[in-house]
Amino acid sequence: MPANIFITGVSSGIGLALAEAWLNKGAHVFGISRREPAQLLRQQAFRHAKVDLSDLGQIEAALHTLLAGVRTLDVAVLNAGVLGKLGDLADTSIQELKRVMDVNVWANKVAMDALLRTGTRVRQIVTMSSGAAVHAERGWNGYALSKAALNMLTALYAAEQTDTHFCALAPGIVDTAMQDELASLPPDPRFPSFQRLKEVKGTPFMPKPGEAAERLINAIESAMSHSSGSFLDMRELTKAKGGGRS
Repeated sequence: MPANIFITGVSSGIGLALAEAWLNKGAHVFGISRREPAQLLRQQAFRHAKVDLSDLGQIEAALHTLLAGVRTLDVAVLNAGVLGKLGDLADTSIQELKRVMDVNVWANKVAMDALLRTGTRVRQIVTMSSGAAVHAERGWNGYALSKAALNMLTALYAAEQTDTHFCALAPGIVDTAMQDELASLPPDPRFPSFQRLKEVKGTPFMPKPGEAAERLINAIESAMSHSSGSFLDMRELTKAKGGGRS
């Protein structure tokens, strides 16, 4: 039977690339995003719901409609997220932090609750984390806070929902719209990590989403051999296999 895959944020970046890669493998893909992914809608094995994840109230109903009749999801990838305002935490408003937390953390909680209440069996839930969740680099403020909270959210659900395997996966450096935003920032010696990312943009150390998708799918499959609730970093996984940096 073809695999059933659910992905948030399928209109661009990693979400779009994962959807395309799984469709090419013969899977059925169910996706949500604010914008409709025109190139995916042409495929019969793809089903989409237009959802703005910052509006937490519309998520559950959309998922129930999208997944009606689906008995099993092999993988659910909670990929959608926002970068938020970069800079010093002291200069960032509580309103901005709440906005980032709503999308990067609470939308994922609502989505997980909805998935687990649909009556659909969910074998694996993957939340898209970041190295920023565990490395306190100046400038990442709300993004880092939200990804650290997402890691713990994932671990707590793993402790509660033992019939589903969970992991928080950091995809490594991938050339997405987030990297475009970082590259557009003016040089600032206070934030050396931004400069390091600018230097690797356009090099093999920052692959395009389509190039990274196959490695991510392999990592998602291998995550099942790790304890449920684990935080896994693609760069560390690649090093462990002797493959260098991702």
